Amino acid sequence: MKMVDVSAEVATALTSSGICEASLEAEVLVRYVLDMDRVDYFSSLTETFKQSEECRLNSLVCRRMSGEPLAYVLGCREFYGLNLVVDKNVLVPRQETESLAEEVIEFVRTRFLEQVTIADIGTGSGAIALALASNLPGARLLAIDTSKEALAVAQVNVNSHGFSDRIDLIQGDLLEPLDYAVDIIVSNPPYLSTSGIARLALEVQSEPTLALDGGDDGLDVTRRLFENAPAYLNPRGAMFVEIDPPHLHDAIGLARAAFPQEIVGFSNDLLGLPRIVRVELKRVDD
Repeated sequence: MKMVDVSAEVATALTSSGICEASLEAEVLVRYVLDMDRVDYFSSLTETFKQSEECRLNSLVCRRMSGEPLAYVLGCREFYGLNLVVDKNVLVPRQETESLAEEVIEFVRTRFLEQVTIADIGTGSGAIALALASNLPGARLLAIDTSKEALAVAQVNVNSHGFSDRIDLIQGDLLEPLDYAVDIIVSNPPYLSTSGIARLALEVQSEPTLALDGGDDGLDVTRRLFENAPAYLNPRGAMFVEIDPPHLHDAIGLARAAFPQEIVGFSNDLLGLPRIVRVELKRVDD
């Protein structure tokens, strides 16, 4: 069977399973099996697909049709220009979280001229820590997660991108493992309500519950994070937390309660939705 026909069959199968971008995912899966870039793929559509390749492709397609996230099927996901290993032990890095990394990078570049210490709370695959390390050469990262399985994935990514000298991976609950205050706290905590998770797409439900479940109101982890943060931030520091847009008012309230004398605000993601709550500690000379 020719590659173009195989791709069409895969797209049809994915569509039947309710996958929205079936044609694109079919292309991605075929290219993955053949280890091809897009240029080679489109120039080879009339070539014959080998039976051994088709068997491997069918296995991947079945996994995707069962509701397994595409990133888990492929074993990787791009985030902020970095190719990261991902598996069922970590949350799949998402585009909206790139806005969180971007905000931290911009803040550090304008506020800190040399060294800066950043704590990435709930690091998962290490996506945020790696994005920051790759764009902030003067940054030292402390990447914390409660899951040792997630930290094992993060370690693979840290090593593969050559940042083992600047990113320390630490197991523990939120800020508790920190022995000293840091300049920046950044986090993409679990922020979905327990009941809301059951209403999500099957592929999202396949991701680690620990990384999704924010308790009854979705704010359990965010609440603890803000309550404990003042003791762990240096003067001139800041805190950046990703939120679920409907939680904006409550999350702002939690930030202001924890930092009544500081500057509290929020930023939108690329879709214009409120996604990041930030706290900026006033400068000593302000």
